[in-house]
Amino acid sequence: MTEAGSVQWRRDADTSATIRSLWAVGVGTLLAAISLVVFGRLFFITGETAGQPLVVAGLVALAVTILAFAIAGRTEQRLASIARYVPGFDYEPGGGDGLRRALDAAVGAVVMAAVIVTFDLLVGGNVGELLAALTIPLALVVLVAAVFLRSTGALDREEGVLYLYDPEDAIDLDDLAAVAPRYVGDTAIVKLRYRQPDGVYVPGPRRLVVPAAVARELEATVGTR
Repeated sequence: MTEAGSVQWRRDADTSATIRSLWAVGVGTLLAAISLVVFGRLFFITGETAGQPLVVAGLVALAVTILAFAIAGRTEQRLASIARYVPGFDYEPGGGDGLRRALDAAVGAVVMAAVIVTFDLLVGGNVGELLAALTIPLALVVLVAAVFLRSTGALDREEGVLYLYDPEDAIDLDDLAAVAPRYVGDTAIVKLRYRQPDGVYVPGPRRLVVPAAVARELEATVGTR
């Protein structure tokens, strides 16, 4: 969004497909691992009562339902329609971002559960178990990447201030000696170099992740000051 004298941006799971995918995979992997542990326990317990086919059928039905909701779209309206026929289940449309994030995580869990089971069963042996176990630390790395890539702020060219939100900060452009953006598609990782008058350290972020257009505008603005 651009206004007179300012450039605003917002990069999060709602505006960036990359962040949304990373978040879904990271959270989905953790949910998949927990679900498979619970499923394994139920599978073991029901082995003594011949209920294993029901456990497997229930898990498959849940996975298919999640994927069906994701593919069909209009999740809020469909949940509201279902709620009318389920006693005690009351849902009103308006979940918005929270519902979308929950559905993304559920789809990620289904996909990553399939990956983990594939590693564990089809690859087999210690290699399969090792690959399945490695999905957990990789999920944490993916979540960290999703957080790192998030950014929201505004560049006010008239005031000469770069405002950052979440966490909040304000950078006086006069404190910047130079900016060095590195572009990856429509995203830029910007390295900030601060002036150090009399050798005094100037606090502030040293790297930012912003849209490429914002990085170009920031570089041009700092270059003219």
